Amino acid sequence: MAAAKKVNPHSYTTLQPEGVAVPRPSASLVLLDSQNRILLTHRTSTIGSFANAHVFPGGNQDPKDTSLEFCAIRETFEETGVLLTKPQPPSSLVPSFPQIRRDIHSRTHSLYFNQFLEENGLEADVEGLIPFTTWITPPTMKKRYETHMFLGFLPLSSSVDSSSTQLPTSDGGLETASTTFMTASEILTGLKQNSIILFPPQAYLVTRLAKFLNDPTLGVEGQRERIKRWIEEEGVGSYVFEPRPEGKTKDGKRLILGYGPRGDVNRKSVLKFGKGGMPADLEIVEAGEVAKL
Repeated sequence: MAAAKKVNPHSYTTLQPEGVAVPRPSASLVLLDSQNRILLTHRTSTIGSFANAHVFPGGNQDPKDTSLEFCAIRETFEETGVLLTKPQPPSSLVPSFPQIRRDIHSRTHSLYFNQFLEENGLEADVEGLIPFTTWITPPTMKKRYETHMFLGFLPLSSSVDSSSTQLPTSDGGLETASTTFMTASEILTGLKQNSIILFPPQAYLVTRLAKFLNDPTLGVEGQRERIKRWIEEEGVGSYVFEPRPEGKTKDGKRLILGYGPRGDVNRKSVLKFGKGGMPADLEIVEAGEVAKL
């Protein structure tokens, strides 16, 4: 297992030109449950970033976070109440999670989260996360992030006591309006119908995962093994996406976004931006198929 990613705000970026914001380091978790459904949070309409969008749980790295993986686990707990630790949290502790999450929001985030883990003999399961691409916000944006995506898995249902199953819940409207596990098919259907708002990072990762998650012949465990093999063989964890415009579709209605030389050069995002800069009609397309659009 690769070593945990330490705090390093310039791990993929150099000093920016004058007037260009330096990307803030952040982390996000793509979490699959015991049925390999994907955890999504629906952001509130009042939050500053990604309002009304469906995103993976995550957020900015705190100086007290010991690694980017730790940041992803902390943010996932704060936003959804799902806790990834070693050992797994006992069922007797789960009812206290809502109050603990409120306390974390009202105090110094990471310090209290660390204390909570230590007091209960738990450690964040950073070794259980798999690097799953990095995304850097375009330099034209006022707020920029260097978001390190990780992939994680909840235990298979046959390997855990059902009484300890963790169900995601909203954080009371602080950042998330709702949170739930959805199948890859449900997410992509919602994306196609514009009933779910995804940004390119989420759309890309769900689209790539769907190849495996939509194959019932593999079984849940088989799907996970195929996903891990794909990530390792393709080197997905080392991809660094820097979205940039590469023209428009033939009808001029949608923008074509490439991912830069360090990202996936074989695929593009095709979309348009609506009111408030929210994406619509977004799809992930093979590079060779873009000319037909």
